[in-house]
Amino acid sequence: MVEQQHKGRIRGHAAVHRWFFLAEQALRAHGDSLNRLNVFPVADSDTGANMLATMAAARQAAEQSEEDLGALLATAGTEAMAEARGNSGTLLAVLLSGFAEPLHGHERLTIGALDQALEHGSVRAWSALSDPVGGTMLSVLDAVRACARQQAAAAEEPESRTALIDSLDSMLEVARQAVVATEGELEALTRAGVVDSGGTGLLIIFDALRAAVTGTEPDPHLLEGLHGLEREPAAQPAGAEDEDHVEIMCTVRLDPLGAASLRHQLDEVGESVIITPIDAEADEQGSYRWRIHVHAGTEEEASQVIHASGEVTTYTAAPLYGAETEH
Repeated sequence: MVEQQHKGRIRGHAAVHRWFFLAEQALRAHGDSLNRLNVFPVADSDTGANMLATMAAARQAAEQSEEDLGALLATAGTEAMAEARGNSGTLLAVLLSGFAEPLHGHERLTIGALDQALEHGSVRAWSALSDPVGGTMLSVLDAVRACARQQAAAAEEPESRTALIDSLDSMLEVARQAVVATEGELEALTRAGVVDSGGTGLLIIFDALRAAVTGTEPDPHLLEGLHGLEREPAAQPAGAEDEDHVEIMCTVRLDPLGAASLRHQLDEVGESVIITPIDAEADEQGSYRWRIHVHAGTEEEASQVIHASGEVTTYTAAPLYGAETEH
């Protein structure tokens, strides 16, 4: 029994490690294309770079973990959260952390376990955003989640590897359809004639998961036919270079009530607010580390609100338009 558990752990670990490795490779290969698609919520052309940075941090952290699937993903998600940049990078870290929680105690992935992971990841992602909208990576995630639920319910042998592989093929097709649909779901994308960049990045990551589980390679034709991949990078709004818009990323130690209060205050002074806990458990004072993302018209007001809320352990601010991706 011990030997069987050890083998299961090796198989589970190997699949996750290969998933992260393949996803990082694919995001690096398609990074420029994702950047060109980036028009929402702002045209700052950094989606590819931000998702790549998150996945690289997760892959590096996972290499140090020898625990079950849930603990491994939790370790990866926590590290990725602490390093996350931008909307898409932060949401990807949130998803990885959300995937982890239902998988604690699991040594291998099944369609039932994946269904639960996607459900939990979706809840975490939607709740992290102050103003979630469709036509984004959230829409792609929810389409995949719904497909996984159907596949898990219909599987004759839900614990089998075959059920998981068949489900992943179906989920990938649904994810691609959801990416195509984003162009008509969000006005900014329709106007630019592009699909959503974060949703496309998530499609790439799901394809890497399919390849890792099946022992194959990512589909080289995955993105063919998606609108906007060959366009020039999105132009920033007229006059943006004369404004002092900033993107702030920071980590603050707060209790849940303090985090809710900070969210309310940041909603009043900024946009694209994401607030999500990094830690799974509170410290002795009942506080957690929270990862904060916000776009602000000026840094001063948002910075004052953040620093007045609690202990700030990390803080970076960069110009929103024309910003360096290395914060």
